[in-house]
Amino acid sequence: MIIATHDGKFHADDVFGVALLTTLHPDAEVVRTRDPERLAQADVVLDVGGVYDTATLRFDHHQKTSGARPSGILFSAFGLLWQHYGFEYCGGDERVHGKIDRRLVTAIDAVDNGQDLYAVSDFGTPPFDLSSTLGLFNPLGDDETFDGQFQVAVELARTLLARLRQQYVTALAAEDEFKRIYAASPDKRYVVLDRFMPHGSVATAQPELLFTVFPGATGNWTIQTVRPEGSEFGSRKHLPASWRGLNDAELAAVTGVEDSVFCHKAGFIGAARSREGALRLLELALAEV
Repeated sequence: MIIATHDGKFHADDVFGVALLTTLHPDAEVVRTRDPERLAQADVVLDVGGVYDTATLRFDHHQKTSGARPSGILFSAFGLLWQHYGFEYCGGDERVHGKIDRRLVTAIDAVDNGQDLYAVSDFGTPPFDLSSTLGLFNPLGDDETFDGQFQVAVELARTLLARLRQQYVTALAAEDEFKRIYAASPDKRYVVLDRFMPHGSVATAQPELLFTVFPGATGNWTIQTVRPEGSEFGSRKHLPASWRGLNDAELAAVTGVEDSVFCHKAGFIGAARSREGALRLLELALAEV
């Protein structure tokens, strides 16, 4: 397979487009050119050539036929490729495909087409986004070439795309497991997990859930509050005010739980050294609901 894209300065959409294609076709040859004859010889052409046609595997977006999302965000070459190859990349998993599309691909589409995604706050400091990061890999001196630096950028994009895919695969599997465990909980105000798993958003989606208990990375057992819908830092029910900001013996004296470790001063998380201790803290917290 020959994959062709434009030469010269590169952007996030052609970098990620080639990263996607070369992951699926690792033996493919990548050609960077604007020569019509060389483009005609390629099996897949992206971000150059003036044609969008999935039947002939042409994925340029610089013409009106490339279309836009329902939101009005125009497709970049990467967005067009993702519609065609993304499901294959995600092993047919529609949830993973959709999450990558919303979190990564759509943003690259917008930036490449000069569409603003946000308004800068009063701090006046815009984020340094992924498109800017990849732009840094364009040559900065005579000892670097566009083609050589393009390969460096593609390797980074391939790693980032694979990590994002694995993150969503892992997170979605954890969500499914969380739902199964919570369904068996005798009291819908709490759930006890025997291992840590990402659960912030799926916990919030359970309307009666107030607390989760799970083993923490330090070896202690954690009791954590559940955020309400639309809140990044809030809690549906805080841990008791008398616990907040206390550690070890001070917290044990207030709670009566000998292996208490700490309670955050904001009241959203606490810990004990044992599972039994954390469950006792949960019992006390529920008594104040």
